Amino acid sequence: MSSEFRHRASLVLNVVLAVTAVVLALHKSEPAAPAAPVKMANGTPVFTRQPKTPQYPGVASTSDQRRWLVDQLRAMGVPNDTLARIVLESLDKEWNRYSAKVSLECHGDGDTLDALQLKIDMGMDDQVRAALGEAGFREWDQKKMLQEAMRTRVALTDSEADAIYDLKKKQQQRFLDLRQAMQKGEMDKSDVQNALATASSEFTGQMKAILGDERYAESQGLDPGVVATNLQQDLAKATPSDSQFQDLLKAQQQLNDARSKLDQQIQDDPSQSAAYDEQIKALDDARDQKYRQVLGTNVFDTLQMEQDGGYSKMVQYKNLWGLDDSEIYYVYATMQYYEKSGQDYQAQASALQAQGQSVDWDAVNKNLQQLKQQTQQTLQNYLGQDRFNQLQQNGVFYQFNQVAHH
Repeated sequence: MSSEFRHRASLVLNVVLAVTAVVLALHKSEPAAPAAPVKMANGTPVFTRQPKTPQYPGVASTSDQRRWLVDQLRAMGVPNDTLARIVLESLDKEWNRYSAKVSLECHGDGDTLDALQLKIDMGMDDQVRAALGEAGFREWDQKKMLQEAMRTRVALTDSEADAIYDLKKKQQQRFLDLRQAMQKGEMDKSDVQNALATASSEFTGQMKAILGDERYAESQGLDPGVVATNLQQDLAKATPSDSQFQDLLKAQQQLNDARSKLDQQIQDDPSQSAAYDEQIKALDDARDQKYRQVLGTNVFDTLQMEQDGGYSKMVQYKNLWGLDDSEIYYVYATMQYYEKSGQDYQAQASALQAQGQSVDWDAVNKNLQQLKQQTQQTLQNYLGQDRFNQLQQNGVFYQFNQVAHH
């Protein structure tokens, strides 16, 4: 075992210990004092249990307890990013308990659960801000928003970073407002799709105005040199030949060019945004088909699996979570089937609507919700409730949030 691996494993375990200590403290009526970091010779913080302390004066609600614990850990020198992860872990547990209760009361009604999810999403910023404080929230949220806005790192001035952050927050709020409008029946699926595509193309134009065309292309991984570098990293385990790499690079560049043209078309004429999602999917499918032809089906499928975020997490923490290789593959394959089934079903419904046929989107949503519940139940039965919860809390089942309801 390499020293680098041992070092990484030690860091992971220390974070887990810190999170566990805080979460346990959050959910006890008389919380134990948070763990105190002790500096070791190698500089790695190790958390040790401290004696139980009385309830913090005046702390009544879970939100107040969360803020108090954050303040204590920050005073001990715990980094802001780690504090944010602790807060999100606590919120996730709180929301999961409430969602489970609502699901039982409404008997799994899709509309009720969608309304609950929107309520949770709309209140996310306020909850995290209340726990981290304004400065801590801004530091964490700006880093997250900039990562979402730019696929590759580009040096930014403070004013550029602030401007892009403001753009992303406006876009985020716009997306939430559209979901709410559709939920209230004020907009239908087609209206929302058009508005989303228009907002996305406007965002692209505003980013270009801030960064300029060349730096924007670099930030999105569209610069030829950046595209080649990123592709080399993505394909490292596939070890393509020089001729294969050039074929794949050409396919990726063609996809990037086509996407840029599509964004520009919608920016020039928003009425063309109705079929935006379908066009993007068609471009992605064409690129994937080229990859499959060049690399071969087995190599391509293995590459897709290793690049999947949920699969990577399961491999990284397989011992900690008690998973073996067959269980990891079963979970991965189940989630891939769920994602593809949901996307194909929505695409079929959208195609029918584009042909002028009437689509019962309430029925579509209920069927998608049923597919989700069936998949969750299958995984719970296979993994057991404890392991299912552990994987869910660590974002392995991210597809459950990506197969959107309309």
